[in-house]
Amino acid sequence: MYYILLEDLETRTQLITHLKNQGINAVFHYVPLHSSPAGGYYGKVHGDMKNTNHVSDCLLRLPLFPELTLSQIETVVTAINSCLGI
Repeated sequence: MYYILLEDLETRTQLITHLKNQGINAVFHYVPLHSSPAGGYYGKVHGDMKNTNHVSDCLLRLPLFPELTLSQIETVVTAINSCLGI
């Protein structure tokens, strides 16, 4: 898995939309254990879990599959850079 950590949830949402508009599927899937049904049932949380929740909001998983070509990788990087102003 390859991922990037963005500044905040708003930035991640904007980037997902930008990539989707270019036909690039980048998703988030990290749900903190304490937020999951099983974690809520079986787990115990100590503290506010602020850092965990922040990372969950900021993590974006990049496309990765066996047939991914160098050209596709360059397209993803270019799209990310253009959205983030890099």
